Amino acid sequence: MGRPGSGKGTQAKLLAKKLGGDIYSSGNRLREMAKGHGFVAGKVKQVLDEGALLPSWFSSHLFVDALLGREPEDPIVFEGACRRLEEAESFEQTAKWLGRPYKILHLNISTEESSRRLLARKGLEGRSDDASDTISRRMEEYATNTEPAVEYFKKLGMVVEINGEQTVEAVHADIAKALGLS
Repeated sequence: MGRPGSGKGTQAKLLAKKLGGDIYSSGNRLREMAKGHGFVAGKVKQVLDEGALLPSWFSSHLFVDALLGREPEDPIVFEGACRRLEEAESFEQTAKWLGRPYKILHLNISTEESSRRLLARKGLEGRSDDASDTISRRMEEYATNTEPAVEYFKKLGMVVEINGEQTVEAVHADIAKALGLS
């Protein structure tokens, strides 16, 4: 978890490779859905273009579905999941019921660094959800919705704080050390 542009996708790939597991990326899953045809694809695209979040029930359904059918020991890295308190509670209930241990890695970066990275990424990748007119909306969504979800996981003792403003390699090393993988 972390602010937009905190490196969640990059670190998820590195961690999944280290664990030999899969990645579930909320953002990638939604961007794929938005490329489709039909009513739901159009709704998903509209929400992404606005820089908003989908309803909690929708997001929860997607990541719960990703957990079902996996054995508790099968490694999976969730990137960008649990962006609202309701989703965090649903994730906790699902993981607990499935007997699946987990940790939340909070990639901590400043709002300024987040904005800088998103604007740079827009220039490199041309992602529509990184357009300058949606960045402030994404920052508001993070503060309003995701920060309470992070706090919920902190109260459960599940959060590992990682300084996300370091190099990619240093962040990865801190993650590996925090999870006892180094």
